[in-house]
Amino acid sequence: MGEVDGHRILSPATLAAATAEQASGVDRVLRVPVRIATGFGLPTPDAFWYGPTAFGFPGYGGSLGFADPASGLAFGYVMNHIQEGVPDRRAATLLDAVRAAIRAGAR
Repeated sequence: MGEVDGHRILSPATLAAATAEQASGVDRVLRVPVRIATGFGLPTPDAFWYGPTAFGFPGYGGSLGFADPASGLAFGYVMNHIQEGVPDRRAATLLDAVRAAIRAGAR
C-alpha cells in the first residue's frame, strides 16, 4: 500500500506477489465461490467489497477486513453481536457510507 510516517511495510513487488490469485472456484466446505491469493483472500466480482486490487477476508457473522490499493482504502469491521441465520448487511452498509463520504469529500 502506501507509507506511514515514511515507513513502508510491503514493497509494491511483495504486495503484487502476495495478492496474485493462486486458486479460485467453489469452496467444498463453505459451498461458495472463493478466490485465494498467497495469504490473502480476494473478493469475487459479486462481493460488496470487490475491487480489482482488493484483498482481505470476510469473517464469521459479518465481520470484514480488507484493503484496496487502487482506491487507497483500508476497512475493518467487527461486531459485538453476531446475527446468525440472516444475511448481515452491517459491513456493507458501513462501507457504502464510507465510500459516499469519500466521494463527497472529493467534490
